[in-house]
Amino acid sequence: MAKVPPVSLPLQQILNADEVPKFSSVVASAFLGDALNRYLYLGRESRPDHPKFTDEQFDLRVQYWEKIIRPRFETAAILVQSHDWAAVALWFPPGVEKPPMRDLSTLSEGVAQYLTYFKGLREEKLGTRPHWHLNIIARDPKRDDKGAITALFNPYLQAAKEENLPVWLEATNAHARQVYEYFGFKVVGEVLVGKGIANSNGYVEEGGDGVLVWGMIAGLDGW
Repeated sequence: MAKVPPVSLPLQQILNADEVPKFSSVVASAFLGDALNRYLYLGRESRPDHPKFTDEQFDLRVQYWEKIIRPRFETAAILVQSHDWAAVALWFPPGVEKPPMRDLSTLSEGVAQYLTYFKGLREEKLGTRPHWHLNIIARDPKRDDKGAITALFNPYLQAAKEENLPVWLEATNAHARQVYEYFGFKVVGEVLVGKGIANSNGYVEEGGDGVLVWGMIAGLDGW
């Protein structure tokens, strides 16, 4: 069993299920402008004027994320927030995985493509090797607290280094990829999600380029 680092301020672990909606709200706010999540959220209905993209229906996006996050909270994922909810992260420690994948036939084609590609890439690069997995990290776009994101990385990267374990994540946009590179992650694979169906902004467009997404690992060859 890998060592799970202790949490201290400005970091706080989410232990109460009643805080999952608040966690989900930060994630929903952070990903409002994320092209991949636009496409995964609405699939072939993703268009700029869709009412589900309006502020009036923001609660639906929070509910969407809560359905994703709550089962992970219930299966021993580590949920943390920093700087009084300026930013949040969901970590899977070594040996803990997402709840079993649902039947791909029940998922949208974009979600199925995304899950299938990154499941295969992670198995190719890491096999059965124990590793940390940063599944979600998000900053409230209305907050600019210095160090909020760093606080979500440092304890878990340090824990990985102490046991010489790699860390896996997926970058859904170029800015996120650059941030992760700053923390020592390297690209190990990429895919255009929705190619031919959606454009690079995540909106449906026949023959569109798709949304470029990257798989990244830190410590793959040791720290």
